[in-house]
Amino acid sequence: MSSHRIAANDLLSLMAKTIEAGASVANILEQLELPSNLLEEPEHLVDMGDAWRIMLASQNAVHEESHLISSRPLRRGSTRLVFSSLQQCETLEEGLQSLAENYNIIHGGQFNFVRKQGRSLSYCVDDSEFHYQTQAIPLAIEFALISIHCTLSYLCKQALTLKRVCSKREQLPKHNHHLNIFRAPLKLQHAHYELAYDIEQARLPLLHEPKEDISANLYRHYEYFLSLSEANTEPSFVQICQEKINLASAKHVLVSQDWIASELNISVATLRRRLNEQGSNFRQLLDSSNSALACQYLQAGLGISDTAVRLGYSDERSFKRAFKRWHELSPAAYIKQFSHLK
Repeated sequence: MSSHRIAANDLLSLMAKTIEAGASVANILEQLELPSNLLEEPEHLVDMGDAWRIMLASQNAVHEESHLISSRPLRRGSTRLVFSSLQQCETLEEGLQSLAENYNIIHGGQFNFVRKQGRSLSYCVDDSEFHYQTQAIPLAIEFALISIHCTLSYLCKQALTLKRVCSKREQLPKHNHHLNIFRAPLKLQHAHYELAYDIEQARLPLLHEPKEDISANLYRHYEYFLSLSEANTEPSFVQICQEKINLASAKHVLVSQDWIASELNISVATLRRRLNEQGSNFRQLLDSSNSALACQYLQAGLGISDTAVRLGYSDERSFKRAFKRWHELSPAAYIKQFSHLK
């Protein structure tokens, strides 16, 4: 199993308030039977599994579950309350909705929400009005999203796939290995944090064990997710094609079936057949790439007509029709919606 890691100074920054409140790093490391010098070097990379255990021990030491970064403390048992709600959920979509609602209850605000847009079902976190004690700490939200993604993968008994992951970070930290867990395109400088699933996964059933304490096994869910995702590390033919299309489109190369077939040194007929065997086709892959790029360009302030040209549309009307098919709203409405989230 490959190791995902996090820099010691990033971990300590998340724990800063709990350390101020009396959590002893030395005692925590001794309790967990970890090396006493594990966090001494700021750039030292700590295994995610160990980091997870250290953070849980830090929370337990001060009997509070927000790492004391919230001015509205979370008492012990808050996470248990949130995740226990999944026992009443039958599908992935219901699970996402339940988690958002219950996180909002314990935090006292509308910070979490689930959104359907085009072919995406997204779990979103908007912390712009969150009651931080000092400043926002992206790592705290990223760990919450990792918990959500791993736990739902565990309950669905498969490594759920993400279309994208969005972060409000201005730039990636020097060591961002923990974000690689998601195995999805990462978008920075976004209006909010987001896990975007393909809408086809919305009805996946959550498979519960009788009387299972879901929150007590969050770390185990993380390990289970890694075992599932590591089991199939070879990219599928669809993934290979999608990656080539994404890279070419981002460089403003007008992609065609002839182009992608030539890149792969196969015939167009073979391209179509192999995609069809994996339940896909060229149009779906190109739509996936163009829909993501369209949002990226519009969010960056590029005009609708210029976005249409950049994506290779012969006229603005054709692009508007395609955008509405992808996202179920017009480009103008999307720009307005995005501006409200800033």
